[in-house]
This record gives sequence, structure tokens and C-alpha cells, in this order.
Amino acid sequence: MHNKTIATHKAVDTNINQKRKVKRVKEMARAKKDLVIKPIKETKLRIEIIGDSTLILSGKARSYERVEVFKQSHDKGTEIPKELLQSKNPWEVLITSIHWLNPIEYHDEDYSLYTEEEWNKYMLENKPCILSNAWFGTFAEAFKTFGYKESTSKAGTDFQRAVNVKPLTPIEFAEAKTNMKLVPNTGINKVNVVQLQNEFDGWRCELELSVADVVFPYETILSVIQTAGTYIGLQTQRKNGYGRYHIGNIEIL
Repeated sequence: MHNKTIATHKAVDTNINQKRKVKRVKEMARAKKDLVIKPIKETKLRIEIIGDSTLILSGKARSYERVEVFKQSHDKGTEIPKELLQSKNPWEVLITSIHWLNPIEYHDEDYSLYTEEEWNKYMLENKPCILSNAWFGTFAEAFKTFGYKESTSKAGTDFQRAVNVKPLTPIEFAEAKTNMKLVPNTGINKVNVVQLQNEFDGWRCELELSVADVVFPYETILSVIQTAGTYIGLQTQRKNGYGRYHIGNIEIL
């Protein structure tokens, strides 16, 4: 009889534990349904950027990148395919060193197919773009140089993390031209190198970004952008006065 009573108590305890477990699972399910992750409050801005001096867009050409990718993905001494060692064509460099808003046609099989006519077509029908890292480069330089780091008690990394810029910013321009210049090489040899450049006068664009309010007030970001445009510049050869700009209209989205 005693053993039967113990067995009955165990059955009752097991039943109670199961009910508690079911209740706990239901409560957790309700908690998950009620859980709301609140996004960080941010301010979104659309800023008109108006160029004050010539903007130069010049990067690594596709032909150069293809050779470098092959070299770094193969053992040292591996023979480079002839397709990657085609004769240089300045129009290939000028066209493929720009980041375009819309995809362009690549002539990997024959670099001679890049022409001045194709360059003119893209300038008329497509849009050259400024990459987000170019904006961050000039903003970060202004942030560190002009006392924002001290006045805000924030580091340059805080600026980069708190501000979000669209990957591509298309530009409009009054005139586009090409140029070939000797520019200083920042490498070990310090020898001037020939650089093919796309140059834009009368340029402007709409910069769209968002800033986390908990890190910076948007007025600080606008001040950094204006200071960068006045004293730092944007893109290639900004140390020589290229790529200067100022802020036009500002829209809070």
C-alpha cells in the first residue's frame, strides 16, 4: 500500500511538472510575439553638393585589375595569359576606371574595342559615380584636422560607424574631358607616373546619408561636410585644389 501511494505521488508530480513546462513554453512564445526591437533613431539627409573646382575621377583600370587578380591567385612565375597582356588602350583605362551608375559593356577579349565614341556615349547616357569610401576619406580627414574629435569627444571610427552613405553617388556636370598628366607616385621610388584622368567641371550631386542621433547631431555632420569641401576636397589630387565643393540645399527625409 505504501509503495502504491509513492507511485501515485510520483505520477501526480510528473503531471504537474508537465503542466508547468507547457505553461512556461506558452509564456515564452507570448514573450517572443511581444518582443519589439526598436531601431536606433537616425536622421536621413539629402544634401546638394556643388563643385567649386574640377573633379577628377581616376581609379584602377579593369585591365590592371585582371592582371593583378591572376598574379595573386596563381603561383609565382606562372605565365600570364596573352589575353591579359593586350596592348594598352587609353580609352579602356578612361572608361573602366570609373564607377558607373548603370552597368557597362566590357571588351575583355579585345581592348581595342574601347573608343572615344563609347566614352562619349557613356558620359551622355550613363552617370559617373563617387564611391562612399571617397566621401568617408575626405570627411575623416576634416574630422581629425579641424578639432571635431576634441569638441565632440568622439573618435574618427565613431564618425565612420555612425554615418551611413549610399555606395554610389552619381554626378551631373557641365563639361567632361580627358587629360594625361605626370603625377607623383606615393610608392617607394617616388617617381612621377603618367595618369589618364577623367575631369569634370560644373559638377554637382545629391549626397544621401543617415546619421545615428545618439552619436552625433546631424548639424555636426553638415559642418564636417562643409569644412571638408572647403579645405580638403574630394577624390584624386585634392591636395592640389581639385574636388573642392560647398553645400547647397539640405533636405531632411
